[in-house]
Amino acid sequence: MSPETLHTDALIVGNGVSGLILHYLLQRKGINSILLSKSNNQQNLPLAETLPPSTLELLEEIGLLNLFASQAKKTYGYQSKWVGSNIIDESFFLKSKFGHGLKIDKKKVIQTLKEQCNQIIEINEVHIDSKTESSGNIFVKNNENESLNIHTSLLIDATGRKRHLLKQAKIKEISYDDTLAFLCYVPKTGPNLKYGFLTEVFSKDSWGTVSDLNETTRIISLYTSKENKQISLFKQYKEWENLLYKTDVLKHCLPKQGNFKVYGRQANSSIPEKITHNNILSIGDAALAFDPIASHGVSNAIYTAKEAACSIEKHLANDHKSLENYEQKLYSIFNEYISQKEKLYKMNFHKLTT
Repeated sequence: MSPETLHTDALIVGNGVSGLILHYLLQRKGINSILLSKSNNQQNLPLAETLPPSTLELLEEIGLLNLFASQAKKTYGYQSKWVGSNIIDESFFLKSKFGHGLKIDKKKVIQTLKEQCNQIIEINEVHIDSKTESSGNIFVKNNENESLNIHTSLLIDATGRKRHLLKQAKIKEISYDDTLAFLCYVPKTGPNLKYGFLTEVFSKDSWGTVSDLNETTRIISLYTSKENKQISLFKQYKEWENLLYKTDVLKHCLPKQGNFKVYGRQANSSIPEKITHNNILSIGDAALAFDPIASHGVSNAIYTAKEAACSIEKHLANDHKSLENYEQKLYSIFNEYISQKEKLYKMNFHKLTT
C-alpha cells in the first residue's frame, strides 16, 4: 500500500520558537503550512531567557506580545562583571516605549505557541533523499508508524543548531568559535540579584551566568572553549567551586550542599554556507547561531520567523528575489554580530591572564 500524500505550501521541520512562530504567522496569512514535530527529540530544558525591550516591539508588531507576556514576568535589566570592573548595571527603564523586558519560561512559551497552531504532525522519522531539495517531497513516519509522503513548495529548516535539513542537502556549516555551555539547576541561595540575571567572567576564555528561574530555583551556566584544558572540570558540578573561586558573585550562588546534574550543550557562533538553497529555507539557530554572550537566541528566533514569513508570502506570489533578499539580510546581520562579538571579547577577556 503506497503512503498517503499530503500537499502544502510550506513544510516546517522543528517545533522550537522559530518554527512555531513561522507556522503561526503563515496560518494568519492564509498560507497552508504543516509543522513536523519530532516526538523523540531531546527534552527541552526549562530556561529563563531575557527578552530586551527591542524584542517586545517586534512581538507587538507580529501580534504575539500578549502570548509571550502571559508566560513571563517583567524584568528591568541585567548585570555583568567583566575583567577589572565593578558590577555593570544595564537598565531597561529608559529603553523603548515599554521601559522593561520580559523574562520568559521558554518551555511554557513553546507549549502556548503549540496551542495556537493547527496542522502539527508528531513524527518519529524523517527521510530526505538527495532529490528532495528540488522535488519538494519528504517522507516521514508519524507516531502510529504510518508512512506519509508530503509534497511542499518550500521546506523550512527550523531544527536549530542540528541543521538537519541543510545537512541532508550537503550544506556545510561555518563555525566562528568552539564555545560549549554547561548548565545546572540549583536551589536559590546566596545574594539576591537586582534583575535576576548576572554574567561574570572567571578566566581568559570562560564566563558564567546565574539566572533566577522561579522563586526557588536558579540556573547557573558556565561557558568555555572546547579547547580549554580544564574542560573535564566543567562537566562535574563538584568541581565548580574550584572553577569559580576567583569570582565575586557566582561562587556565592553555589549551594554549599548537594551534587547537581550538569547538562552540556553546543553554544558556538555559526552560520550555514547557504541560508536558502533551492526550495530549502532556514530560520532560527539553523540560519544564525549566536554565542550566548550576545543573549539573542530567542530574539533571533522571533526575528527570522517574521522575516521568513514575509519572504515566503512574496515567493509564493512569484517574487523570485524574495528568498535571496532574506538570505542577504541575515548574512548582513551575522557579519555585524561577528564584528561586535570580537570587540566585546577583546574588551572583556583579553586583559585577563591565568
